Amino acid sequence: MGDNKFLKLYEKFPSLLAKESVIKSEPGLYLIVEDMMAAIKTHQKISLEKSNSIPVIFNRIETKYGGLNIDYCGGDEIVDHIVEFTKKISYKTCEMCGGKGNLYCSTKWMHWSNKKTLCNKHAVQLFYYTIT
Repeated sequence: MGDNKFLKLYEKFPSLLAKESVIKSEPGLYLIVEDMMAAIKTHQKISLEKSNSIPVIFNRIETKYGGLNIDYCGGDEIVDHIVEFTKKISYKTCEMCGGKGNLYCSTKWMHWSNKKTLCNKHAVQLFYYTIT
């Protein structure tokens, strides 16, 4: 799991990431993680100048149960909305390629730990079943 392209985020947003092992995600989710961080960085730049808000630090960003699990501290209500929106988008984005995805499971018994959000092409390649 993970991809070298996520290393770019450590260079681009060093103040937002607690350490280099924070991001453990599939390559297809790179753009939505990058967009989330860019939005938070822009918001934080404005909000820190105007108020006593606490800077955002991401402790963990990982793919789990078919979507992004994001653990962070600091921020405000707007940061909370940005993170929640990113989580929702991750359940509609293929983890492998970043295309439009749906939630699939690797077994017919729909065990929670075997879920991934995939496009049709990757679901077939990985032998995942549609969740209805």
